[in-house]
Amino acid sequence: MAKTLCEMKKRLKADFSAYKALVNSPCAICTKCGRVANESKRLCRPQKLNG
Repeated sequence: MAKTLCEMKKRLKADFSAYKALVNSPCAICTKCGRVANESKRLCRPQKLNG
């Protein structure tokens, strides 16, 4: 089962409300694809947004 947003992209299109819950207060950005997430564990190559 996919754990990162990068791996979950096809499934997230089908369940947009679940996607919004994962990204509504972003604290990290993926340096690989540019996605943001509430938790860094949801990204392939996370980096904190605040510094």
